[in-house]
Amino acid sequence: MGKHSRRKPSYLPKVAVGAAPLALLLAGPATALAAQTDPAIPLPLDHQREGSLDRGVGFTSEGDTSVFRGFLNNTERNVFGKDLGDAKAFADVRRSVSETIETRDGVAARPDKVGALAAAKNTEAVKQGQREAVKVDRYGSVVAGNETELERTGARLTEVALDPRTGVPTFVSEDSRGLRAAEGTYHAVRPLPGVGVINETEQHTGGTLDRALRLDGGFSGDLGGVLEAGRSSGHAVDVGDLAAAGTTSAQHGNGRFSGVLPLDVGSGTGYGQEHALGGTIGPSSGLVTTRQDVNLAHHGAGFTGSGSNTISGDLGAGEVASVRGATTSSVRGVLPTADPARAGHLTQSGTLDLTLLGQPSHTGFTAGALPLEAKQS
Repeated sequence: MGKHSRRKPSYLPKVAVGAAPLALLLAGPATALAAQTDPAIPLPLDHQREGSLDRGVGFTSEGDTSVFRGFLNNTERNVFGKDLGDAKAFADVRRSVSETIETRDGVAARPDKVGALAAAKNTEAVKQGQREAVKVDRYGSVVAGNETELERTGARLTEVALDPRTGVPTFVSEDSRGLRAAEGTYHAVRPLPGVGVINETEQHTGGTLDRALRLDGGFSGDLGGVLEAGRSSGHAVDVGDLAAAGTTSAQHGNGRFSGVLPLDVGSGTGYGQEHALGGTIGPSSGLVTTRQDVNLAHHGAGFTGSGSNTISGDLGAGEVASVRGATTSSVRGVLPTADPARAGHLTQSGTLDLTLLGQPSHTGFTAGALPLEAKQS
């Protein structure tokens, strides 16, 4: 920590901004604001619109391969607002669509290789978010919003070649597909400037699928995929320069599989979570975090697993003193196995850093079991 006088910790994660019941104050979603008919909010609404469209293409040559690249970015923003005496209400709606593509085509005619190659990569993304707010002069504000995102990726490669020296043909085919979706929310209530309650959430999910085949005097291939999901949230209370406190939480998990032809299949799963609690009171600040991870993989008749648990703390009193400590427990092993040393291994480590009037000191240790070993760090 050290010199943290008057500093507030970053107690909220940078997650997507969030959803809003405040849309009801504006009589409907943003797409209907232009047709406002609620007599409680007289027409007309102020409306500002801006947008952009960027696109481009290009061709280059890299050796015996021709490369084409192109992109398209389209953004739009609409802001609807209304003055209601001392109060102001507005809705900010943003949308964007983007796409990139790259293709490669080539024909090789060399003493060691004769063949043709075709490859392509592309990414498509769509984002939409909106934020609504009501602000009252001399007082505070209420803000809420949401953001959603969808992304799709793809890649493929096909190559046919012949080695004139050996007469051995080669055929390669690869394909990859990915999809990801995310949604986040944001809410903030500030009854007075510099004072308020803030909440953020984010959820996401996604997956990939990969395939590859190869003929090169023999046959081989593999197939793999991953499905992943996670969430995070943050909550904070801010009392200006007097004090602030916040907590965050995040969890994620995944499942995966892979196979190599003719007969070699593996799978696995993983899970992790993180939690944090921090705050400031005047010149003093503190932060406590925990993290847990578990991973399990299956290959053939055996399992390999690992897990860890970490706890850390950080406490400071302005420029006078600070202390930071962390401890980690981890375990890994293989089952079944006839070797006891591979069946499990436990490691415990820790550190302690102390700074007093600008003078730092450090202490650390690492201990292991099966077999037991200990050393200073």
